[in-house]
Amino acid sequence: MSLVIQNTLSNQREAFQPLEPGKIKMYACGVTVYDVCHIGHGMQAIVYDVLRNYFKFKGFEVTYVRNYTDVDDKIIARANELGVSALEHSEKMIQETEADLALLGVKPADHQPKVSDHIPEIIDLIQSIIEHGGAYESGGDVYFDVQSFPQYGCLSNRTPEELQAGVRVEVNPNKRNPADFALWKRAKEGEVAWDSPWGPGRPGWHIECSALAMKFLGKAFDIHGGGRDLIFPHHENEIAQSLKGTDGPFAKYWIHNGLVKVDGRKMSKSFNNFLSIRDAVRDYHPETIRFTILSHHYSGSIDFSEKSFYDAYHRLIYFYNTLKRIDQMVAMVSEYPDSLPANFEMPEIEADFIKAMDDDFNTVQALAKIGQVFKLMNDLIAAKKPKMKMKLHALVTMKEQVKKALAILGLCQEEPEMGLAQIQDYLVRSKKVDLEKVQSLLNDREQARSEKEWGKADELRDQLLEMGVAVMDTPSGTEWQVLP
Repeated sequence: MSLVIQNTLSNQREAFQPLEPGKIKMYACGVTVYDVCHIGHGMQAIVYDVLRNYFKFKGFEVTYVRNYTDVDDKIIARANELGVSALEHSEKMIQETEADLALLGVKPADHQPKVSDHIPEIIDLIQSIIEHGGAYESGGDVYFDVQSFPQYGCLSNRTPEELQAGVRVEVNPNKRNPADFALWKRAKEGEVAWDSPWGPGRPGWHIECSALAMKFLGKAFDIHGGGRDLIFPHHENEIAQSLKGTDGPFAKYWIHNGLVKVDGRKMSKSFNNFLSIRDAVRDYHPETIRFTILSHHYSGSIDFSEKSFYDAYHRLIYFYNTLKRIDQMVAMVSEYPDSLPANFEMPEIEADFIKAMDDDFNTVQALAKIGQVFKLMNDLIAAKKPKMKMKLHALVTMKEQVKKALAILGLCQEEPEMGLAQIQDYLVRSKKVDLEKVQSLLNDREQARSEKEWGKADELRDQLLEMGVAVMDTPSGTEWQVLP
């Protein structure tokens, strides 16, 4: 099975064929940096981070571009509130955005252009659109003429009447049509501005992505991505201005990720459920956030809730404990046969993972397949036969293959001991576990065990369990873990 992608442009699942064999060019709309990033920004960044990882795993040379909108109405308004320049504020927020995304294990894009660094390219594209009869200047502003592009609505699959109804109509005598959108905005007094053939001003929102995508990827590239909320008007407008300004082509495949809810409601500051990345990482281990996102298909919406995070904790603890157990078994054996146990059938881990991911990047199915491998590993560990030495080649082989798949998803990236310790710290804080009391009960239980008071030892273990602490007696000693 070859890779199949749900293409928003055709509204169909299509077999993926890159424009240039062996190479992928991908653009995803970045953040408008007027405030700290929220978990929705994190979701999108994780989705395209995984896509890039997967393409590289399949042997493609990937060029990934994610822009920063660093000049915008919201940025100007926030900078005025703070008494700083717009570009000073946006530069500070870019640094904070990159730090926040790094907390989630998101690697930087290959190119992360800022709008303010590419004004000449934006002006050139606007001039080209005007020359092709797709835009007009009016009162120092430049507007795209929607009626000049008959295919307008091709991405959102809306009729002209529906598009008109979807536009936030403002009374603007400079526009020929209420649906026309700004390519260049005349500067107001005191605003950041650049010189242009139409006077001092700054770019409109939509034009920047067209100019930046073409600057770094060329007129034709493979994938354009973003949140589902960007389909209209942002991406619809991108297609119109790009094709009108260059006679095409533009992006071949359009991929849109779903949106975020928190506790069943749309995330909004007015609902008091706005969840920033830094707040989420303060309260939950970063890998639980990635796991929660990837346990849903990228195209669907995600409801972040306490339960979703603790479900992720359960799975990650299970994964890390299994990997740790295999490492401990290897450490106990000086050498082991380079062969599989009799009658043991090695699962097709990589093939199953590829099959899932080739189905429109189905991380839900990929995690299910990974979970089956972990169950098989645990069943083999627990089995009385064969002996430990005879199991190890199979266990180590499965561990190495499953870690390769997990690395593409950005999960279980720590050494097992470190990963479990980090999760433990998060759970101790979030559940407010009294560590002194835990240690006291553990000491009492150890004393009872040494004196062979098994009943008392069991009672103490039950007390710990009531506190949310599980006790495990292992060959290397007693271990404990806070339960999610």
